[in-house]
Amino acid sequence: MSKSFRISAFAWLAAPIAACAFLFWMNFVRVRHLEQVNALGGWSEKPSVAAAAPSAAELAAGNGLIVPGGLTESYHWLAQTQRMFNRGEWRVRHIDYENAPFGRAVHSPSPYRWWLGAIAWCDHVFSGRSPAQAVERAALVADPILHLLFLLGTTLLVAWRFGVLPAALISIGLVTVFPFAAGFLPAAPDDRGLAQILALGSVLLLAAGVRATPAPDDNGKSTRRWFILAGVTGGLGLWVSVAVQIPILVGVAAGALLAAWVMRNHRRGEAAENTGLPWRSWAAAGASTTLGAYLIEFAPADLGDWQLSYIHPLYGLAWLGGGEILAQAAEWIQGKKPPKTLRNFAVLAFALAAIVAVPVANWKIHGSEFLLPDTPSLRLTKLPEGAVARDLAAWLSRDGLTLAVLATLLPLVLVASAGWVLPRRQTGRERRIAVAITLGPVLVAFGFACQQLFWWNALDGLLLVMLVAATTGLSGATNGGYRRLAWAGGGLLLLLPGLLLVAPRPKAETENDLTRSEVLGLIERDLAGWLALHGPPGGVVLLAPPNETTALCYYGGMRGLGSLSRENKSGVAAAVLILGNQNLQEAKALIDRRNITHLVLLSWDSGFDDYTRAGTGQSAGTLRDKLQLPTLPPWLRPLAYSLPKITGFEGQSVQVFEVVDEQEPATAVARITEYLVEMRDLDQAAAAAQGLRRFPADFGACVARAEVDLARGDEAEFAKSLKVLQARLATKYPAALPWDLRVGLAVVLARAKQEQLAREQVAVCLATVDEEKLRGLSPGSLYRLLVLSRAFGNRVDPKLHEFALTLVPAELRDRLR
Repeated sequence: MSKSFRISAFAWLAAPIAACAFLFWMNFVRVRHLEQVNALGGWSEKPSVAAAAPSAAELAAGNGLIVPGGLTESYHWLAQTQRMFNRGEWRVRHIDYENAPFGRAVHSPSPYRWWLGAIAWCDHVFSGRSPAQAVERAALVADPILHLLFLLGTTLLVAWRFGVLPAALISIGLVTVFPFAAGFLPAAPDDRGLAQILALGSVLLLAAGVRATPAPDDNGKSTRRWFILAGVTGGLGLWVSVAVQIPILVGVAAGALLAAWVMRNHRRGEAAENTGLPWRSWAAAGASTTLGAYLIEFAPADLGDWQLSYIHPLYGLAWLGGGEILAQAAEWIQGKKPPKTLRNFAVLAFALAAIVAVPVANWKIHGSEFLLPDTPSLRLTKLPEGAVARDLAAWLSRDGLTLAVLATLLPLVLVASAGWVLPRRQTGRERRIAVAITLGPVLVAFGFACQQLFWWNALDGLLLVMLVAATTGLSGATNGGYRRLAWAGGGLLLLLPGLLLVAPRPKAETENDLTRSEVLGLIERDLAGWLALHGPPGGVVLLAPPNETTALCYYGGMRGLGSLSRENKSGVAAAVLILGNQNLQEAKALIDRRNITHLVLLSWDSGFDDYTRAGTGQSAGTLRDKLQLPTLPPWLRPLAYSLPKITGFEGQSVQVFEVVDEQEPATAVARITEYLVEMRDLDQAAAAAQGLRRFPADFGACVARAEVDLARGDEAEFAKSLKVLQARLATKYPAALPWDLRVGLAVVLARAKQEQLAREQVAVCLATVDEEKLRGLSPGSLYRLLVLSRAFGNRVDPKLHEFALTLVPAELRDRLR
């Protein structure tokens, strides 16, 4: 081959350098965009929200980080890491912000919280930010740093053990293959990226062990060391995610059997070198790591808790048994029949019992849920507006052949590399064995990927590991220049569609064009701050759709009931029972038992309807069906929250209901009427005012009708309503009036230029005002009360006045200062 086709090892360094540069640029652009999104709405200028007392002690009221895609699991990691700092706990075993008022247990593993907390602690030390702010800041870089460290470590390891061409290919693949490269986004903390890194590392280290070149007197020790390291890595992966690592271990076992077949069928000239692979050492290292991780995570208080969805000694025991069976099976496949002794039969029986114990225990305690799809597993990628589907078939049926589908399926072509290497006897022995071992996890991951879209992330990484094993030795071949170029060129073509999807949107660094999830995040943050300010002194307890509950609790420092997670079954069951209840008094009793203060409905979220269907299969007559203004139970009061005006979000709405003591029918309808006036729904307000005519003797009903007439500009009807009000006020003992309706009366009189009467009503209102009454006013009513008190020269307690200003929208607040 001519020298012009010889590419030096230094030339291949351009690939990992370019990969690191692309990764840095990609995350830099995304972080800049997220910082701009987080600054929208003037959140940093709302100290009053941060000062609101949180009802969930682990949360800081005023959290403001917008999570791309609104990933519920990211809010959990943020909140629990904040609790770690706030409570001084290094292991989080309980949280208060779900399943209110009891809270719930936490069994999720600690390593990712420690990683996020370590970065937050560094930020706290060097920047002086509060721990809560430092956690949010750390979330911007935690996963990108993980991605970068994995890229650098993997590239160096592959270059050392496999060659520069495999190192170049995997370095480019790790930052461009889709969806794997989109699994480490800023501001979307999640332990699945760490779980994938450990899973891929546990397979790559096995392949490196096969490549280990023993010294003359080594006796397989170098290979054994690599297998032990792979076992330790797999044990750590099992600690972080049982759901990810268990299928990988099953795949490794399948690959090991295939490798044994390859070793048996290799040409006879190398048969003498075949001493077998140290699967027992691998299993022993994995089992020991599993036991150690379990003790670190749960000792001493929670050792008796059989949660097999998370790390448990049974998995280590099964791993140990599996290693023994695997070693004996590999020897049998290679023609080395073990002696039929009592000891061997006893060892084999113990190994089988250890493996069988896992499915039996899972069956007995219903602990196999970790293998079933959950909400995150239905999501292909963390990218906003990414594909979400029940399985691969449903996704293809719904979307057809899109760029995302093409980029996801195209890396499967890399399986052909295994088909090219395995049958070729002239290929190096170690290369074939390494490909065989890596092919097993690839096939198992593909099976899971067809059922859960999330598994395409792990499958991508495993395909890259298999590609490394398949291209081993090409960079050092004397006549492989054309072959190296073919591998490099083919790899780049396969990765191009993924590159288009992984790269940030054009001008995303400077433009404020928001995705739908970012808009929803801003709305949730604004609503949570509003609720935190208008809630009772003991804090807000929410019943909201499950997708929004966690976000609202995180942003407002509140507690919720029915957010979806495997550990919150009690909260979800309570929400289903409340919303699907056809007995309103029983529903109220359940609400009181859970200390729920507010119900929140969002027009774009059908979570409440899903709860109702889950409970009764129908909605007619249930509490969910009654959450409409005409049929609202008398112990719910609508609060006027105005959705920010956002282009493309017209027609959407948020309804907030406060749980109150049962109201008189006239008072309940009058407050609904005032709410409709405040929301500028004048047609519905007029209809409600007609209903108030059923209560001609009720003073509050007269006030509400006058407010409707005034808002609609109906001078004739307003004149009639005003005469009624004046007549009632002229009596020696005017009727009692709820405080919020009296504020409405004062405003009506002022608008009618009845200054003396208005002054008297304002004085009565201010004489009995307190924080609770101020919270109960709509923003418009509160603003008008403050305007009238200033116009009439009424003195207001300075603290109450400052508190009232925090409840007024910013655009109105400036007029009052």
